[in-house]
Order: sequence, then C-alpha cells, then structure tokens
Amino acid sequence: MSEVKKEKTKKPKRKLSRSAIVLIVGIFIIAIPVTIFLAILGISALQTGSPREGSRFDGDLQPQIQQEQIDSLKNDLSTLGSLDSVEVILSEGQLKIYIDTNDSLSEEQIDSILTSAYNKVNAALPIGTYFTSTASAKMYDLQINVYTTATASAIGDANSRQYKLLHKNAAEEQYGIDDLAHPKNPSLAAELEGLETQTETSEETESEDGE
Repeated sequence: MSEVKKEKTKKPKRKLSRSAIVLIVGIFIIAIPVTIFLAILGISALQTGSPREGSRFDGDLQPQIQQEQIDSLKNDLSTLGSLDSVEVILSEGQLKIYIDTNDSLSEEQIDSILTSAYNKVNAALPIGTYFTSTASAKMYDLQINVYTTATASAIGDANSRQYKLLHKNAAEEQYGIDDLAHPKNPSLAAELEGLETQTETSEETESEDGE
C-alpha cells in the first residue's frame, strides 16, 4: 500500500498591529528617562553622607601664600611700634591683617602705620604677584585694618577713635582706603543719629505707658 503523504498546513504569521507597535515604542521612550532617573537616584543614595571635595579656586591662587610667609609677615609687622596686637589671617582667598594700636595715637600716626604695613606686605608678598589677578587666574584679596579700637563705643569721644581700612581686590589695579571711624558726611550722620535717638526715646515712652 502506498503511503498517503499529508500536506502540512502552514500557519499564517501574525503581524503586530499598529496599536501594538505604538505601545512598544511608547514603553521604550518612557523606559529610557525612567532608567536614567533611577540610576541618578541610586548614585546619589550611595554618595549620601560623603563630603564633596572641591574648591572655587581650582587653577587659581598661584603662587600660593604659605604659612611660613604668614608667620614671617606677622613678626615683621609686630616691629612697627605702638601696637597692642597683630593678627594675620588667610581665609577663602583673602589675606586679612588686623593691627590694634595704642588708643592715644592720632589719625596721622594711624595713616603712617597703615602705609608702613602695606610696604611690609609688598616686600614679603609682592602685590603684583599675589594680589593682582591675571587674564587666566584669580589671585588673593588684601585687607589691612589699623585701629585704636575695633569697637565704636569703646572710646567715649568718637573723634578720638581711629580706624583705617586699606583694601585691594585682586581685580583692582590700585588699593583704596576707608575711614571707618568718621562719617564721610558728618551732617547726615548727625541727622540719622538724631532720628535714631528720637526713635529710641519714643519706644521707651510707649513701653512705660504700656506698663
């Protein structure tokens, strides 16, 4: 007997419908940003509690001021005479110098000490090298405070108090000097002081009436 060959029926291939294709593409589009977002969250979670190291002066402040230079400058400034104390502080790209002098010094004497202090800084740390920025790098700012007292109320007579501040931003070509003990406009200062006194007096009166 001859065998009867059975023909295999071919199953038709199923084609994805347009809606299915749109759904798959949409899933991929959503999955990409979600995956990135989850990865960022995971990295952030792993780095939680770890300090971020860095400095806003990366590539700047070259050459750097060393502690040995600060100590030497402080000793040199201490020889100016008629001083109570000298402090030299380097912080956040600023060199700040505080010179507390004898309370009896005049304004002319304070000016002389301020000039001498600036010259000593320039000799130890040349202004053009350490306190002047270039086109490619930021450098240090400089402050020199010279005063008979740092507190305005420490001396009864306001005119006897002296406080001069020499400041040079690294972006500036020249330094400036401010008089922090005396107002630039005395009449305006007196007017403001009178208004402040009147305000304090009225507040005290209201307080007494309230009692």
